[in-house]
Amino acid sequence: MGMRYAVRSFVVTVGVVLAAASAAVAPAAACACGGVVSGGNSARVDSETAVLGWDGTRETVLMRLGMQFDGADAALIVPTPTPATVSAGSSASFSELSRLTAPEVVKEYHWFGSDYDGATSGAAPGSGPDVLGQVQLGPLEATTLRGGDLTGVREWLDANGYQLRPEVSATLDPYLREGWSFVAMRLTSSKPLSGELDPVRLTFDSDRLVYPMRMSAAATRPQSVHLYVFSDHRVARVDADTATQSTTTEFASPIGELTDPDLKALAGGKNYLTELSVNIPQPSTITSDFTLAAAWKDVTVRDRVVSKEYVQILGFPAGYVLIIAGLSVIGVIAGAVLRRRSAG
Repeated sequence: MGMRYAVRSFVVTVGVVLAAASAAVAPAAACACGGVVSGGNSARVDSETAVLGWDGTRETVLMRLGMQFDGADAALIVPTPTPATVSAGSSASFSELSRLTAPEVVKEYHWFGSDYDGATSGAAPGSGPDVLGQVQLGPLEATTLRGGDLTGVREWLDANGYQLRPEVSATLDPYLREGWSFVAMRLTSSKPLSGELDPVRLTFDSDRLVYPMRMSAAATRPQSVHLYVFSDHRVARVDADTATQSTTTEFASPIGELTDPDLKALAGGKNYLTELSVNIPQPSTITSDFTLAAAWKDVTVRDRVVSKEYVQILGFPAGYVLIIAGLSVIGVIAGAVLRRRSAG
């Protein structure tokens, strides 16, 4: 694929892995993040959506999880290329995205009564990580970690209530060897939760357009990822796993002025929005992170909803009324012509 221009957007690090504080539990459900477990085996992520932006050196991801949680301990790990700053996001950003990507309503006028189908339309062994910061975001406690090796990180996670299955924690090793950092987030609420958690914003330095997915190889069920990417142009996946996964462009188009201040800051003046849905039927086949680059062409993609209006005259389809009226006029003219010829 030829690169005619540089992509000015970055898909950040939301390869999320949820874990439990109990060592002998199995995943209750799977999600794009690699699995959900809890002490009561009842925590699960029902949806995961991320909004992504990049200013050339600094990345931002706004992540929202829909979760069912009965109060047992649960947690998640987010890998990032460099240490992240974590803060609270706004659900208003997602409301605006829903409005921006809503299907275009096209009105069609029908002169006859019959319907037809309308068109629809990317350290030393055993050393523990450095704790760079910790913040409480509602029911979530988020800790930024840097450094260490797999043994040291496992020990820190175990000591702090993050007990990952061995096959899941093993997927941390490639990121650690490449010098990535992590944000460890755990639910501290003892009350049952049902529905969407408040969005979480991660901001960090990075120079690549990549969406980490290698940790999801430990998942035992099909995975799905929903991404919104702000850039100067439409983006597409170009990584090696593209051929074995289903990636659908749900929306791709320039957009108008943003009204939500958080979303406007994340977009950073870039007005091209690409919405991608990725389905991974066999997570064990994952070999690489998502890599996004400029699509070969800015082809607009947007669903259309056809609104049909049937034109009527005196309660009858207008097309039929006009045909009958036209035939009547022709009959009158033909009759006049015949009478004139008979009179002659």
